[in-house]
Amino acid sequence: MKNQAIHDLINEATLRPWLQPMPVTPVSHVSPERSASGKSTTGRHVFHRPVRFADIDAHGHVNNVRFLDYLEDARIALFFDFLRKTRNDAHPETSMVSVAVARHQVDYRRPLLFRHGVVQVESWVTKIGQVRFELAAEIRNEEEVFAEARSLIVAYDPETAGLRRFTAEEHAFLRRYVA
Repeated sequence: MKNQAIHDLINEATLRPWLQPMPVTPVSHVSPERSASGKSTTGRHVFHRPVRFADIDAHGHVNNVRFLDYLEDARIALFFDFLRKTRNDAHPETSMVSVAVARHQVDYRRPLLFRHGVVQVESWVTKIGQVRFELAAEIRNEEEVFAEARSLIVAYDPETAGLRRFTAEEHAFLRRYVA
């Protein structure tokens, strides 16, 4: 029975959309609209992530551990946006990339099934401190929320292997995403 479920996932009709070129969509942006649930998405960072066949487990949906990959991809896109906006070649050591995840909390709302196309990972900042901030996120499409997450991110100094304070530029960047 289990093998039949996997076979059903990889039949020709399921794979046909993947053989077509995917539409070009922005990888990430700040959303000025409202989500399908009616919540304001102003100040949310939106990252579009394809659902890959490799993300699917034997139950036919995205494996719960893969959701952390989706969150990581969106978080990295957010940090790269910071680097593009504040590029400082004179001080490359001061970058938002010098952060570490201290904690993740994920609430799975509904199964995310294999599909052609992308899901959105919408991220926003809920709290900012001197050395840490909380990043909330939803993994969703236009109609449904598949998972909600909160991550505690700390500013990290790799030379001392300890915490550091966020720079003024980092604080200003993070404030753009406070909801």
